[in-house]
Amino acid sequence: FGEDDYNTGVKYDLPVLQPVDEDGKYTDTIWKGQFVMDADPHIVRWLKEEGKLFKKETIDHNYPHCWRCKTPLLYYAKPSWYIEMTKLKDKLIENNNGVDWYPDYVGEKRFGNWLENLNDWAISRSRYWGTPLPIWTCECGHTESVGSREELKERALEEISEDIELHRPFVDDVHLECPKCGEKMERVPDVIDCWFDSGSMPFAQHHYPFENKENFDELFPADFICEGIDQTRGWFYSLIAISTFVTGESPYKKVLVNDLILDKHGKKMSKSRGNTVNPFELFDQYGADALRWYLLYVSPAWTPTKFDEDGLKEVLSKFFGTIKNVYTFFSLYANTDEVDPREFEVDYDKRPELDRWIISKLNNLIKLSRESMDEYDLTKVVRGIQDFVNEDLSNWYIRRSRRRFWASGLSDDKKSVYATTYEVLRDLSLLIAPYAPYIAEELYRKLTDKKSVHLDFYPEYDESLIDERTEKRMDLVRNLVGLGRASRDTEQIKVRQPLRKIHIDGKHEDLIKDLSPLIMEELNIKEVVFEKNLREFMNFSLKPNFRVAGPKFGNKVKDFAKALREADELEIINTVQNGGVYELELGGETIEVNEELLDIRIDSKEGYNISMENNLFVILDTNLDDELINEGYAREFISKVQQMRKNNGYEMMDNIKIFYKGPEEIEKAVKLYEDYIKTETLAVEIVKEERDDYKTENLNGKETGLKLEKIS
Repeated sequence: FGEDDYNTGVKYDLPVLQPVDEDGKYTDTIWKGQFVMDADPHIVRWLKEEGKLFKKETIDHNYPHCWRCKTPLLYYAKPSWYIEMTKLKDKLIENNNGVDWYPDYVGEKRFGNWLENLNDWAISRSRYWGTPLPIWTCECGHTESVGSREELKERALEEISEDIELHRPFVDDVHLECPKCGEKMERVPDVIDCWFDSGSMPFAQHHYPFENKENFDELFPADFICEGIDQTRGWFYSLIAISTFVTGESPYKKVLVNDLILDKHGKKMSKSRGNTVNPFELFDQYGADALRWYLLYVSPAWTPTKFDEDGLKEVLSKFFGTIKNVYTFFSLYANTDEVDPREFEVDYDKRPELDRWIISKLNNLIKLSRESMDEYDLTKVVRGIQDFVNEDLSNWYIRRSRRRFWASGLSDDKKSVYATTYEVLRDLSLLIAPYAPYIAEELYRKLTDKKSVHLDFYPEYDESLIDERTEKRMDLVRNLVGLGRASRDTEQIKVRQPLRKIHIDGKHEDLIKDLSPLIMEELNIKEVVFEKNLREFMNFSLKPNFRVAGPKFGNKVKDFAKALREADELEIINTVQNGGVYELELGGETIEVNEELLDIRIDSKEGYNISMENNLFVILDTNLDDELINEGYAREFISKVQQMRKNNGYEMMDNIKIFYKGPEEIEKAVKLYEDYIKTETLAVEIVKEERDDYKTENLNGKETGLKLEKIS
């Protein structure tokens, strides 16, 4: 019978008939002995012959199959032993409401809804192996339950010991005397649902109540448990069900729910589909750290994880490769200078702003990590750490500090950059230890000479070292630089080609004017102009998107267009392009304007390029004069020489002699910037001559031959 059949029968007090035996064959009728599915066509034929067939058709529908042999299953009505959980429904719901679920919607919705529609628990199973149901019955109808080995030994009619094997068939040979009629009682043949075993874990692990009664309140309930989403109706339920009727409270305080790992297309992994992965091969190829980090990085534990090996490769390169490169860079110069940053202290207040900025970022990262770990959101932690390593530490701090490492002597500034980089790397090794234990151990030991990162404490953040203003200033500069680079990319102008000006919104002048040299250096710009009137450099129009605004405003759409013309068009554009809504007065009422209602058109005036994002603008002056062009050639010349030095395997401090052959424009630029080129490339001489062994390079469209010789 199906569930609906059974419930209908109960509703109308129908007898529970069993026309099919446990082999799936009919017990009576003309189809007696036939397997039910084999009999289907015969039954249809009989109905037709008897004039009882109303209609015959085939319907496609989901049907349960054995997960092992894939054959169809039959529903079979059998008597069972139940725990009347419906009597505890309200208490179960109350206990569940006191649990912290991660994510909360699993506890509130999925599990909460399950409890709201609670049924009684059928705990008996007609199987041979399992925990035997400790119930004995008598022919007179009386039943007894046994609660311990000791009680079983005392009441057994046979001579048994307390260490008796309690599984079948041994326990089936134990009989009790019926206290009602004095006859022999036999154990019922059923075993207990294995989920009852799992749900008893909080008590069984401490052998409670036979042991640990005196300190059980210290052992129960559990602070935290973690299991898969498929355990909502399994382990999570059996735990709280048993605990509620034994103790009246939940057995756990916090629950973290994992979802499944799927293939990159979102399909469940299975051998039959051929889409599984071998973790040991991945360990060998990429390392256990990278795999652990990737699984945490790609999605939170409570959402399905689409496993893509390309993403694993990206994590290996972007995070693990980057942090190794930062350490290698730091250790190379520290060893070259014979410096141990642990041997000197540099006061925080005396460190340059760039150092204070990365320290503030680090402490905010530690704060984020601790707060997110408290919420079991490890994805937020590893993404935050990876972003810090890639963008803040490597791509900005180390890159901006290179010349400080290169400087001769050991000035206070150089001490500061060494001390700051050391502190950041040390704390990073501690931060990543729970997620990437092997590289964390390697970094920590090399940096500290201590025994193990896993014997140290997780880092604490120092609120006094978090400087929001410094972060705001530096982050604004980084964002503006990013927009400036985007403008260069749009105009296909390399960063090595100097430009005359960049115009920035004047509202930022008070905050970052003193950081203008940083912007100039990053973007290779001669001047930063804080512009009060950005409209001077751009053309823009703001009109209704009549396809959307027409149906919305009807005959008021012309009034809407007029209101847009009279408003601050630039402010409206900034607001809606950042996902916001702009409140506009129309006909005496306030309306909310979003980007969908607008037709926005922006372009820069000739000789300029505009980039904007998140309410930030930069306007790049793209006009080139002879001075800028010549400097661009010189910088390209330097870049090609530096690449050749690297390819030739020269040491960092090796002096060289440069030979070249190029057109008039390159010769002019080299003469103008000869001293600058020599300084940057450690060249003692630059010679223009005819040779046959030049390597040809393209310097901004000018073919130029280059040859280097190392000076002994």
